[in-house]
Amino acid sequence: MLVVNALLMQLSHGTPDLTTRTNVCSTIQGTPGVPGNNGLHGRDGRDGREGPKGEKGDTGSLGQRGVQGPPGKMGPEGPQGKPGLLGTKAAPCDMSRVEALEAGLSTLQNNFNKLEKVLQLLQVKKVGQTHYATDGRVMNFESACKKCQTIGGLLAMPKTEEENKVIHDFVSFYQNPAFLGISDEKKEGSFEYITKGSVTYTKWSRGEPNDHKGKEDCVEIVSSGFWNDKNCGEQRLVVCQF
Repeated sequence: MLVVNALLMQLSHGTPDLTTRTNVCSTIQGTPGVPGNNGLHGRDGRDGREGPKGEKGDTGSLGQRGVQGPPGKMGPEGPQGKPGLLGTKAAPCDMSRVEALEAGLSTLQNNFNKLEKVLQLLQVKKVGQTHYATDGRVMNFESACKKCQTIGGLLAMPKTEEENKVIHDFVSFYQNPAFLGISDEKKEGSFEYITKGSVTYTKWSRGEPNDHKGKEDCVEIVSSGFWNDKNCGEQRLVVCQF
């Protein structure tokens, strides 16, 4: 209404000039318009000057333990420590137990040595708790006995038909008669085992023993499985028993 009244007053006094009209409009406040949209962000301004140093913050939490570094150089030798306290007196050593252990160890060693030598033989057969073995070599009676003793055995002495058959199998395989651990060297006609004692089992061939020419004091088992008295100096297959 104020605008309208102002215009009427101007008209009553004549036509106003352009300058006067402009002044009149500029003094009249219009209704506010609708706010416009926000403009685009401007560019970042330059960094400001460094501010004053702030107060020291609180201590942070302890971090994880780092990897162990390499060992340092050895330090100087320290002073000698004080002598320790005197220990309690030990119980007296039971030498009987020590001696028993040493004896057992010696026995095991001997058995191992014997077994090692037995394994050198090529043929091994077992009857009951007795093993019979040979490597196919031939020797005279005395050497055959020593060879078997060296490896912890004895020249074979069959005391049953089954044991005699095992020795006979060796004879058949090597096609060579074998000496037995039996002789009548001490008393003619009285055959004994080399371990002493009269013979309890025999398997003589027909007409044997005959002590041919008075020089047959040892016993051999031949290809038939039967026995024959023989000169002890002859070379025969060596069969040991263990």
